[in-house]
Amino acid sequence: MNGKYHRLGAHAMATEFQIFISGTSETKAHTCAAEALRDLELLEAELSRFRDGSDISRLNHMPPGESTPIGDATYDCIHLAKQIHAATNGSFDITIGPLLAVWNNPDHTPRQPSDSELARARAAIGMDKVLLDRDNREASVSCPDIWLDVGGIGKGYALDQMSSILQASGINSALLDAGGSTLLAFGEGPDGEGWPVGRGEPPMPAIHLQDRALSGSGFTERGEHIIDPRDGLRVSAKKRNAWALAPFAALADALSTAFLVMSQKEIITFCEDHDDIEAILPE
Repeated sequence: MNGKYHRLGAHAMATEFQIFISGTSETKAHTCAAEALRDLELLEAELSRFRDGSDISRLNHMPPGESTPIGDATYDCIHLAKQIHAATNGSFDITIGPLLAVWNNPDHTPRQPSDSELARARAAIGMDKVLLDRDNREASVSCPDIWLDVGGIGKGYALDQMSSILQASGINSALLDAGGSTLLAFGEGPDGEGWPVGRGEPPMPAIHLQDRALSGSGFTERGEHIIDPRDGLRVSAKKRNAWALAPFAALADALSTAFLVMSQKEIITFCEDHDDIEAILPE
């Protein structure tokens, strides 16, 4: 980026968030960016499965049939996850935790589960096991071994929320980055041609991003432990990474994960059916 811009960052959700702002003064840029970044702490407290008392943690430890109040962020993420799960024929599933646990050791090295372990893990996953009450803003689970993790959608959701805060504060051009793997841009950027994004982990296509989100998932970032929630089996590392372009970051975040387990034919068909979605796959 050759034009003038201002940057501010913060660590949250186990990653580095950065905001780049152009077209305004340094004082206004830093003030607005700081306000947007403060929202991350509230989101992490609600969405992190590692935080005692968070909505996700409570759901993961809740007996089947009981309900718990949830915040707007939790409701939004679970509701969107259900929609993407349905649209991708189950390729994106935030309940996949039990399968990850049996396929990987605690140090993330691979292991071979027994047939009984796999059967129990498969029985514990599925978005139909997470129930939402929209009117009362409550959630419940129908399985005792449920393990929700919104990490595959939460960082993108955070970027969407920060973008709303920035635009409501009068910022007209910004690039928001969550760890280099999920980005959201609006406005013309510092050079008037959108925001140029380069290479990251996994390797990112060089494009100018404007009023869209880009997210990538890959084995280069997470190791060879990607599991297909549809059959419960490990995904071949032949497809090294996948990037998704979408209108908002939570959607791009989730779709990049889904694209990693979907076949190329499935991805092409999905994009043909959704004009506002693009996939960038390795050649």
